[in-house]
Amino acid sequence: MIERLRPEAVVRGLTLLSVGGLVLVVLAAATVAVLAEFAKTWRWYFRMEQAMAFATPAALLLLGLAVAGMLGVVALAGRDD
Repeated sequence: MIERLRPEAVVRGLTLLSVGGLVLVVLAAATVAVLAEFAKTWRWYFRMEQAMAFATPAALLLLGLAVAGMLGVVALAGRDD
């Protein structure tokens, strides 16, 4: 039987996914940057620039989703009176 999802659970899940995605994007960009610094070649510096150009918009989008999701989690939190 399919159970109806509560809005709190959906917002919490989307928030966790966006935070996890943000961590992965930043980790991937940082890995390329560290490899470029170890290699110290123009080819790797160019790869680092490409990684940053790709990661910046993705990170900003995921950061916005994470902040909105965190605000949604707070707004939908139940009270324990």
